[in-house]
Amino acid sequence: MQLVEVVGAQCRKPSGLLGRFMGPLMNWGHRPLSRWTIELMSIKPDDSVLDIGCGGGRTIRDIAKIVTGGVVSGVDYSELMVQQALKCNATAARAMHVVIKYGNTSKLPFEDESFNKACAIETFHFWPDPVVGLKEVHRVLRPKGLAAIATAWSKEIPNHQKYSAIARRMRFPLYSGSEMIGMLNAAGFSRAYFEFKTGSNWLCAIGIK
Repeated sequence: MQLVEVVGAQCRKPSGLLGRFMGPLMNWGHRPLSRWTIELMSIKPDDSVLDIGCGGGRTIRDIAKIVTGGVVSGVDYSELMVQQALKCNATAARAMHVVIKYGNTSKLPFEDESFNKACAIETFHFWPDPVVGLKEVHRVLRPKGLAAIATAWSKEIPNHQKYSAIARRMRFPLYSGSEMIGMLNAAGFSRAYFEFKTGSNWLCAIGIK
């Protein structure tokens, strides 16, 4: 397996010795995109927020600073990332201000209408069935709840073909904003749109239940 394929596999599901470095690396590398996504979500102190594919847990930590009267939850299908996210949020987890679970997008380990906001940052392209996953997000959101799906690589990037070639080698697809809107609509969201940050080339698709 070539290096780019190894990196792609570890980004998809960190594991083993190499995977131990992925949590801190993603915490650092994804933070600017995470901050932008958090701004777009307009999170309030009493919100109940879910981070899907929470990785090393830094986004949860940043959201928990805003959500002072609610609960911030995370889910990841890498047991190693669950452990790292719990360590990153140890004090808040002990106080039940933060809850982090092992699970995947085909069946999120939460009850119906548990959250009013959810995000997935740099994970959506790894979902095995995006529409099934978005239906699960729709299920766990309350009426009028918001889902924010953010990625640094998309077909909206100028000369995206270069990124598409790398993505294929890392075994994940690139989506356009319109494709993500279509999937949000197919999953049952009543309204969907996307924001694109020129310069940074970030895309965030937003669905309203």
